[in-house]
Amino acid sequence: MEAVQKVKDGISDLRMYWRQPRPGEYVPYREVVMLSVGWMALLMSISWTIGFGVGNQFTGMTLKMNNTELLVMGYVCTAIGYITTPLNAYIVDNLRSSDGKYRVYIKLAIPSMILTIISLWLPYETVRDSGRFGRYIMIIMLFLIGQIQGYVQGWVNTGVTNMVHVMTPNTQERTKIMAITSIIYSMGYTITNIYFPLMVDVLCKNGDKYNMRYYRGAYTPLSLLMPVVLIAYFGTRERLVLPKSRITKMSFTNSMRAVAGNKIFWIKCADGWNDFLEGAKGNVWEWMVYRAHIMKSTTYGLLNTISYNANFWGMLFSPWFIKRFGKRNIKIFKNIAQIFLIASYFLFYKTKFAAIGLFIVYTIDRFVDTGNVIDSAIESDMRDNQQYLIGERIDGAFGFVQSYASGIIGAVTGLFIPWVYRRKGFDGNDYSVLDVYKNYNEALPLSQQEKNPDCVLFGLLDTLLKISIFGAAVDVLPWFAYDISETGQKSMIRVIRIRTLIEDRNSDKREESTYIEGCEAIIKARKYDGAEKVALPGKKALAQAKSLPSGTPEEKEARLAAIQKAREENAAAREQNEEVEISRFVMHEIRRFETDFGKKQYELCRKIADAGIDGFHNDYEEILALALALPETDIKEERTWRKQEIKNAKQIKSSHHLFEQLYPEGSCTYYPDAEQAAYDLPDDTRENRKLRRDAMKKASRDKNNYITYATPYLNAVRTLELHDGYNNLDGIIADYESVVAERKARHDSERAKAERLAAERKLDKERLEAEKRIKKENRKRR
Repeated sequence: MEAVQKVKDGISDLRMYWRQPRPGEYVPYREVVMLSVGWMALLMSISWTIGFGVGNQFTGMTLKMNNTELLVMGYVCTAIGYITTPLNAYIVDNLRSSDGKYRVYIKLAIPSMILTIISLWLPYETVRDSGRFGRYIMIIMLFLIGQIQGYVQGWVNTGVTNMVHVMTPNTQERTKIMAITSIIYSMGYTITNIYFPLMVDVLCKNGDKYNMRYYRGAYTPLSLLMPVVLIAYFGTRERLVLPKSRITKMSFTNSMRAVAGNKIFWIKCADGWNDFLEGAKGNVWEWMVYRAHIMKSTTYGLLNTISYNANFWGMLFSPWFIKRFGKRNIKIFKNIAQIFLIASYFLFYKTKFAAIGLFIVYTIDRFVDTGNVIDSAIESDMRDNQQYLIGERIDGAFGFVQSYASGIIGAVTGLFIPWVYRRKGFDGNDYSVLDVYKNYNEALPLSQQEKNPDCVLFGLLDTLLKISIFGAAVDVLPWFAYDISETGQKSMIRVIRIRTLIEDRNSDKREESTYIEGCEAIIKARKYDGAEKVALPGKKALAQAKSLPSGTPEEKEARLAAIQKAREENAAAREQNEEVEISRFVMHEIRRFETDFGKKQYELCRKIADAGIDGFHNDYEEILALALALPETDIKEERTWRKQEIKNAKQIKSSHHLFEQLYPEGSCTYYPDAEQAAYDLPDDTRENRKLRRDAMKKASRDKNNYITYATPYLNAVRTLELHDGYNNLDGIIADYESVVAERKARHDSERAKAERLAAERKLDKERLEAEKRIKKENRKRR
């Protein structure tokens, strides 16, 4: 009965918060479901892509490109990535669209679908066999369509997968959303894990899936799901905590410099760079199915699907795991567990228990690997940390630096596994040496199959598994340096809210929710300022409550009440200690200008701002001297701010030259409303459309010029605004109670209206049902 009641409560909760968020949260369930369904369709529809990795099933095993060709083309693609990646990073960090930072890219779903279908149905084999140069023409075809299709598909993927980072600034809510979306979109994996092996049996003979009939027949239907991805566009919205009044543009070099100093980013990168070692085991189960034939393809599909669904439970409990143990400890445990799981392969994979053994180990491995949730949560924390440190939200530059660094490292490490293949007898040309049996016939049992004397499969797998064990051990090390706690992340978000509140306090673009959240962050910080942490009752109090007698109904009721009280005391103590820790962090930010560093930073910024927008660039040497004279402290934030102020001062010299070029009349003229005015121009005729385009281009160019020239001045003014805001917090939060009361009254009115409409619909439904009943009775009487 208790379980049934929980289900009923869950359904009631879902209905209540379907269109409006829960108290203290930002995202209604409707948006979470919309994103999840769109994400699931995305994962299914992007199953197809043209790659050039060694051992690639399509370009290598099906179209017979050898390892040398695959490596060369892989390097060419990497080189092109070096060109497109900075462009992508610039677009992500600087594109200003009414659709948001990431939603805008989801609109490319339809073009992506069309390109995918074209890439599947080009006549690759016909061209390859057409003559002397046919093979090279085929490779060029693969390269061109693969690059175009992959580029567009990548933008759709970027849009959908990054929405989870910008839907809410609340880390616990974000983790919950990640868990829910992961559970729903993983159904896509569940379907494809059954679908692809089933299509092998339907479309292929003797389980040989390396032919165009299979790829076209299996992947074309999935590519047609891409329009469903648009649900994620129409059903969600972004909620970044950013000042609405800020005129900003993050330069490429500044973005790179900021990312280069982010420790969490490098920890995450180091974990990924080692995948070439730990991931060496990746083909074991598939090769044992399609090369050693330990089970039918359909059986493999079913077991792989069941095994993959173990990931569901890991993702389901991820929010609780994160809250209880923290991301750092989870990553360390997961990587240590991987060592023992990979080592266990040697116990069974060459025996008759290979099928069941692989199924069990993969199931445990997938339960432990909650990367979809944990890694996404770490990615969000990394970006929040960057915004807290430098005051600017950076997204695209992370991908740029990671792609460049990973590309360089991958160019070297990518040679390692092919080298291992060659050393163990597989040169990438003759795939038959991986077959355990010669001329395999699925109608005969394995005991009657002819063994392949040239088979190198088991020796190769032995070596790959040993490499994976070493890789898993190395993977543990970076995570000991991860130092963002769950409380620390909450603290950073509260500081960001306060800064946003101060910067937008005089703007007509200020949002009600931003004001309330910023005020609450200040009020809570003050409430717990100077408070001490309390001792946790711990497990002892709970154990004592559980040990109480429960023989009679009265004793049972008293025992349950004692257990509940012990749990509530524990929760209250933990909340108290967390708020005390957050308060210390926030109050340190609010009092930052009371320190020796803060006073000198204020003096520097006052010097720049007092010179005005037209004259700040004239005292370059004095300003640089003040920046270099800032104290070098042991506080991480002050070290970061010192670097920023020095960089800012050095940039003033460039501003001096830009002023002469851009504003020869001696006055910096920029109109913030020019872009909106140009956008609002009529476009009803061809001539008006041209005038509107020209006006928008000019407004955008003027804005870019202004930001490039005035960035040092604007940065100094923002710092002064923080100083003034922190000294006038009482005035800033003075309207808090009235704003909250107005919001509550509006919500109550909207709720009353919704309830009234629901009651009217119910009455209308009852009336219609009564009319139908009367008509039915009348027909019977006739």
